[in-house]
Amino acid sequence: MGHLDKLKISRRVLATASARQKLETVEYRRQKLIANVEEQIELVRLAEQKKPLLLKRKRGHKIVSVRPRLWWKTEPDNLIYTQIRYNKIPLNIAGQGNSIEVGSLRKLPAVYRTVIKAIKAGELDNAIESAVKKSKV
Repeated sequence: MGHLDKLKISRRVLATASARQKLETVEYRRQKLIANVEEQIELVRLAEQKKPLLLKRKRGHKIVSVRPRLWWKTEPDNLIYTQIRYNKIPLNIAGQGNSIEVGSLRKLPAVYRTVIKAIKAGELDNAIESAVKKSKV
């Protein structure tokens, strides 16, 4: 006699206890990009404090420190440029290019906050969609 034979099995169909609402694809992509931009803001804060650029991530049951990819780069002329990335692909911003001239590191969080406002307003939806298509190829 098996373990399942001890149970009283029913044909009744039950609704799921807590059905997760699947976000609309556009909204999901916006939230994902906003989370990544907020992570970059945190990395800028760590860089300004001269702390190691490490973030905590959950891998299985462990929490580990990882070195994330930085979206900004200091050029030889000491100006900082940044890119907004989705699935590791730089987004084409307003059809003009894929980098933003920032100037100095302390101005970078304000630039990222402006980008978050643009994401929420839907100004980067087309760029996100084209990045998704590129990453599927």
